[in-house]
Amino acid sequence: MIWTLREYTEAEPIILSVSEEAEVSIADVAKTIAEAMNFTGQLLFDTTKADGQFKKTANNAKLMKYLPDFKFVDMKDGVKRSVDWFVANYESARK
Repeated sequence: MIWTLREYTEAEPIILSVSEEAEVSIADVAKTIAEAMNFTGQLLFDTTKADGQFKKTANNAKLMKYLPDFKFVDMKDGVKRSVDWFVANYESARK
């Protein structure tokens, strides 16, 4: 993101996302967050509603053209690091 703010000057937007091959479902993201938060309860998904959007596919070819050696953080590791930061900084982050 910092690179985009400092270096990216095109008018067309650039997608800061993993490749289509690495995308995950919304349910997988919810489960990963619950695991990182040490949530032991049950995740509830409303199965009476339409399935809705299973995933949001995005193409990051433009990003990889500019930064071919860029490596994304593993989702589980990134979520865990974000959750750990949030828990440690909850009082100041929520004000």
